[in-house]
Amino acid sequence: MPSGPVNGLPFTAVVGMDDAKRALECAIVSPSIRTVLLRGGEGTAKTVLARAAAGLTGKKIVNCPLNVTEEQLFGGLDVEETVRTGVPAMEKGLLSRADGNILYIDDINLMDRGMLAGIMDAVLTGTVRVERGPVSGSYPCATTLIATMNPDDSDLSDHALDRFDLCAYSADCTGEERRLIVSRNAELASDPEGLAQRFEKSQEEEREKVSRAALILPMVTVSDELISVVCELCQKVGAEGSRGDIAMVECAEAIAALNGRDSVMKKDVEEAAVLCLPHRRSYDRPPPEPPRDQQNEDTRQDDGKNNDEQNESEDQNGQKNSGEPPQGSGEQPPNRQDQDTRQDDGEDRDKNEPPQNGMPDIGEMLFEIGRQFRVIDYLDSRERVPSRTKARKGRRAVAVSADGTGRYARAKIPSGHPSDIAFDATIRAAAPYQSERHKDGLSIAIEDRDIREKVRERRSGATLLFLVDASGSLGVRKRMAAVKGAVLSMLRDSYVRRDRIGLMAFRRSSAEMVLPPTRSVEYSYRKLEDLPTGGKTPLGEALVRAGEYMTSYARTHIGERCFIVLVTDGRANVPVAQGADANAEALKTAENLRIPGVRWIVVDAGAGFPHFDNAEKLAAALEARYFRLEDLDADRLAEGVRAAVDR
Repeated sequence: MPSGPVNGLPFTAVVGMDDAKRALECAIVSPSIRTVLLRGGEGTAKTVLARAAAGLTGKKIVNCPLNVTEEQLFGGLDVEETVRTGVPAMEKGLLSRADGNILYIDDINLMDRGMLAGIMDAVLTGTVRVERGPVSGSYPCATTLIATMNPDDSDLSDHALDRFDLCAYSADCTGEERRLIVSRNAELASDPEGLAQRFEKSQEEEREKVSRAALILPMVTVSDELISVVCELCQKVGAEGSRGDIAMVECAEAIAALNGRDSVMKKDVEEAAVLCLPHRRSYDRPPPEPPRDQQNEDTRQDDGKNNDEQNESEDQNGQKNSGEPPQGSGEQPPNRQDQDTRQDDGEDRDKNEPPQNGMPDIGEMLFEIGRQFRVIDYLDSRERVPSRTKARKGRRAVAVSADGTGRYARAKIPSGHPSDIAFDATIRAAAPYQSERHKDGLSIAIEDRDIREKVRERRSGATLLFLVDASGSLGVRKRMAAVKGAVLSMLRDSYVRRDRIGLMAFRRSSAEMVLPPTRSVEYSYRKLEDLPTGGKTPLGEALVRAGEYMTSYARTHIGERCFIVLVTDGRANVPVAQGADANAEALKTAENLRIPGVRWIVVDAGAGFPHFDNAEKLAAALEARYFRLEDLDADRLAEGVRAAVDR
């Protein structure tokens, strides 16, 4: 086999990344392992290692760019041959060059989902099928797919992840590893030939190891007992289907062969589990019961006025005397917002505002983004049948561009006068008929019926305005802390998703725009930190203000998806019109509030109390998606809302 490349680091010269190296070795050894995913942050040598692996095989790396079109990737009409013969002929795509080689895709999580599905089908079946207009055919594609991704940019769907046989995560480097990385890269820049020679022996040993393992692999056996262990492990982590079980057995066999053995041992299965299970771990299961002290605390909050006042007194005493929350409370030390909450709440209650119906009010919860948790499906405003879904961080929805900007995705037959002609598709449409047409000296004759128009797509951002009830009824300290932390988490996530997030709070007698839609995490942190709570609930005024703001916003941000996330118990006590019934007025306002291009999501912060369905009625009036806090806890609520936004 040829020696390692001199224009890149040799495989054995790459520092660390033991799991990724093992995954690539297994893929080289086993023809059954066809897909490998390397996950890690920027600058963790994922691409370097993937390209270095080709030096062990003698195969070529075929790079698949993210902006490739379907015609270029899979194939389509061979225009030249079709024009010459008058018979539709197929032209193979980029995947034909990957046959017998290694297909490499960098940042695969940013690839169009339809294209990715087609690639995975081709790689796993070993055949590319082309069905395009007058062209129908297929060609072989026996290849190994090596892909990389940075999960901080976005994530792949669960289905796409499951189709990767192996997945390795890049760990952070130690101080000594960092020193070696810098040293070897400096040597590569100054003396690549010398570096290749220095690692030539280790490269040759590595080649011999994988070559020997490939010969041993057909003789490797695995016992029924270990197969049972594999199945049990896959079941424990909630891996759906059998892909994980099969991949894990194949990986364990390859590891045994790499270790020079013809039988799989338990340690091989354990090593294979690291590469086959983490990306298949399912969160689509009932969550574990919360700790007992947390359950007790929630119970105390729901028991009634006396218990609530007793707990509040204990919290204040414990924090005021020691500067720390009582042990086992699970609460954070007091901050400015907590002090404002107590001061404002007390001030307003002195002004003839008794606790509503003698009940304590559930504290606020908002949406934390970024962590992967099992989430029950959000409830549709029309169809309240609970189901389960897994929501992962991913890309914003792709929308068809109406202004001629964006990525050329496909072509269509124009409905009127075309403004953006797709010349490639037009020529392909005309090619089969050239033998029948009078060309008058033209290379190709095009008629009106051949004209095709470009369909351009771009990722559409979204704006989420959180309309938060900051009144005394929802001023429990722990919940407002969750609101702040969750909004900040969504702001961090919005940088990746191109989303903007704003915050409007309502309390006392008005609604205030605390944070206009922004992507600035630092600015939002300062604004949220100083947000006070307490006072009455001007729900009707808040609906009007939010409606006015988002109506204007949607008009100036055409094509952007807009949402208002209302967090409240739905119990208003400050009417807009003097003397009106506040709750009836709020419902009437909601029924008449229709904002083009803006959708509502209602989070019922009072759903845990019996006999109150104000928020649910409000959601129905707004035609909004409805959540109950008793169904989605603070950690999982974020992903439920994100799933609703991403639908």
